Amino acid sequence: MSRRFVIALTVVGAMVALAHPAAADPPRGSAVLCYVWANDPSTAIGAPYTPSPTYSYNILGRDAANTVTRTGTGRYTVTCKGVGGGALPGVSATSEVADAKAAAGEEVEEKIDKLNSWGSGGHVQVSAYGLEDADYCKVGGWGTGGSDFFVNVGCYDHAGNPSDQRFDMLFVW
Repeated sequence: MSRRFVIALTVVGAMVALAHPAAADPPRGSAVLCYVWANDPSTAIGAPYTPSPTYSYNILGRDAANTVTRTGTGRYTVTCKGVGGGALPGVSATSEVADAKAAAGEEVEEKIDKLNSWGSGGHVQVSAYGLEDADYCKVGGWGTGGSDFFVNVGCYDHAGNPSDQRFDMLFVW
């Protein structure tokens, strides 16, 4: 074999070895961290409410863990407490909160450790909900990396004007 051919094969082999998926971080399956049905589109501006617990979820606890705040006509901020991927202030696997939930049969220690280690990232989806024709909602911005996750949602009528709407929001990581 010629020397050039051997060098070329060596370079190609090294490139394949470096690009092989095994060199990357191991894949992490997605997990639903929070979802909300924002069922009260016309609350007072600036007054947060707890959405229907029947149609809301938070991996750290369903009751009062999610809030929706109307910030203007067709504008909302959804907050999911504890699922932002950053360290949870005052909460550890040995805290009273974790002990109480663990006594209730939940795997809280594992959930808290996982949430504390994820950092920023994830995926957000939002859509208008109901029988209103041609109305839509979209994500205006969102944030993770702190203890809480938040998303700003804008909803619009068929003409593109801000409009108060019910909507669904899903956050997975």
